[in-house]
This record gives sequence, structure tokens and C-alpha cells, in this order.
Amino acid sequence: MKSALRNCFGMHEERRKAQRRGLEMRTLQKRLEILENGMERLREESRGGQSPDAVGRGQGLNEIVRREVELLRQEIDILRNELQEDIAAIHRLEILTLSNRIQLLNDFGKTLPPMMPGRTRRSTKTKGFSFGIITNGQRPQKLVNLIESIDSQRLHPDRYEIMVAGVVSGLEGYERIRRIPMEDAAREGRLGAMRNALAKAARFNKFVSLDDDFLLHPKWAEAVEEVQGDFDIATGIILNPDLSRYCDWVNIIENYTFLRAYHETFDKCQYVTGGYGIYKDFIFQEHCWNEELGFYQGEDVSFSRRLFEAGYQLKFIPKAIVMHDDERYRQKGYGVIRLKSAEEREDPARIELRIEKLCPRTLS
Repeated sequence: MKSALRNCFGMHEERRKAQRRGLEMRTLQKRLEILENGMERLREESRGGQSPDAVGRGQGLNEIVRREVELLRQEIDILRNELQEDIAAIHRLEILTLSNRIQLLNDFGKTLPPMMPGRTRRSTKTKGFSFGIITNGQRPQKLVNLIESIDSQRLHPDRYEIMVAGVVSGLEGYERIRRIPMEDAAREGRLGAMRNALAKAARFNKFVSLDDDFLLHPKWAEAVEEVQGDFDIATGIILNPDLSRYCDWVNIIENYTFLRAYHETFDKCQYVTGGYGIYKDFIFQEHCWNEELGFYQGEDVSFSRRLFEAGYQLKFIPKAIVMHDDERYRQKGYGVIRLKSAEEREDPARIELRIEKLCPRTLS
């Protein structure tokens, strides 16, 4: 318990640090506002028909204020980046100390609130896992790594299956894997069409939707089975390779994705990322992904919205951890960013980040 308490106090210290930086940034922003107002007044005075000397002095003052404003803006940008890194560090600590925090809660007779949503209907298919993977065939080694992480769960062979949809030509050596060729859908980025085909073909009652660049934690299946099937839709912690957060327990508000604290309970503003989600079989008796939406057009948000409006709830299983095995992604503050690849950079000499909110532009 002492170790768990120390970890909790460490997170409180990180939060205090972030609060101090936030206060400092707001103070600088106030100074910036005052200087910008002063600079605007100087411009108005310089246009007021004054003598050449007065105009020259005004322009000199204007230049001094302009430089000060630019320096303040740089300071604010630095503080904003530091603040976002502090927030990411807090979330990373939450992940790394999760088992200790759960144990500490258990010692006090508590559980994480998001575990509460339960099953609303009964399954009709055989109990087990149908792992449905979509792929465009461009990352064969990542796909192999994902398949191996599924097989390492020590599930009974009669209680799980692996299906792959999209470009499946590189799977000749995996005869036990069910393949659904959908090259056109993969090329056009119609992710929903591939997921629907997999969900329809699933033989077991728990359909696990996966992109080909994910990995399952060795104790993933153990964590899911602990809840004894008491859910409609479920998700867990999703890590980036640097152990920061990917889009796991998230809200979608005005087309922007926001990472939520893990202790917060479910609400209808959330969505389940298409790359990883666990769905019961009865979901697909009435609902499916939109097959017309392409890359970054929000097929996952559209699907989640319709499910939640129909009354289904999302259950958070913290220990059902997966990794989004793509080194380009990082958490920054309450969002996620994507590093530009070398092919995407216009100037190879420049190293920069492109903010990628991972939020759709179409919510049809």
C-alpha cells in the first residue's frame, strides 16, 4: 500500500507542476494582451497627422513593443508545450502505476467506476473470441506480430478464431486463419466494409475489431474474461510505443478528440476507435459500420454514435491493454499527434510535428 500511495502522490506532484505552468502561461497571455492593445494604440496615434518627429518616435516604440510581443508569444508557446508534456507525463504515470492504483482501491473496497456498464442482451453465438483484422498488406511483419500476440493468449483452440480481411495474399503459411479477400475496399480505404464482412463471418459471441498494427498484452484475454461477458461493447487502455496514450477512453466534441481520465464514467459523447474494440454478437443483428466512409472520415465515430443512441453502453476494462504499434504517434496533452513520415515532409531538412486530432470530418 505504501508503494501505491507514493505513486499517487507522485501523480499529484505532476499535476501541481502542470497547474503552476498553466498559471504562468495565463499571466503571460495577460501581458501579451496588454502589449497588443498598446501597440494598436500606437498605430492609431501614428496615423493621426502628427509631426514627423512624433511619428518617428511612435514607430520606434511600436517596433520595441512588437519585439516584446514576439518574445512573449515564444515564451507562451514554450510553456504550452511544457504543459502538454506534463499532462502526457501524468497519463503515462497513470498507466505505469495502474496495477498499484487498482490494488489500493481494492484495499479500500473500491473499484474503478467505468467498470459498471453491463450487458443489456444475451448472446446467441458460441462463447469465445472472433478476432477480425483488417489490412492493406503493406505491413506484413506487423500483422504477423499481431497474430502471434493473439496466439500467445493461451485460449483454447475451440474458443477463438482469427480472420483477416483486405489484402490477404501474404498469409499462405497460415492455413488456420480465415481470409476474406477485399483488395478494392482496402485500396479505397473503406474500413467499415471490411469490418462488416469480418463481423458477419464471426463464429463466436465476442468480436474483437483490430487494425493490423496493434498488439495484445500477454494477459489481455485474462482481463477480458474477468468481467464474465458482462458488457455490450468494451475497450481498454491503448498505448503508443512510447507508453503514452492512444485514443482509448475518449470523447468526441465538435469534431475533436479528447482523452478522458480513466476514472471518468461512460457518456454518450465517447466513441470507440475502429482500431480496437470488443463487440458482442447481438450488436450486429441491427447495426453495422458505414461502408461508404473512407480513411479519416469517421466510420468509427458514426458507428459508436448510433450504438450509444440505441441504448448500448461502453465498458472500460483497464487491464485489457493493447499497443498501437506505430512509432509515429504520440500523446500531447489531452490529444494525440502524428509525426510526419519522411515521404510526407516537403523539406527533408525540417523535422516537425503535424498535429493529427484523429477526429473525422464526416459524421454521417
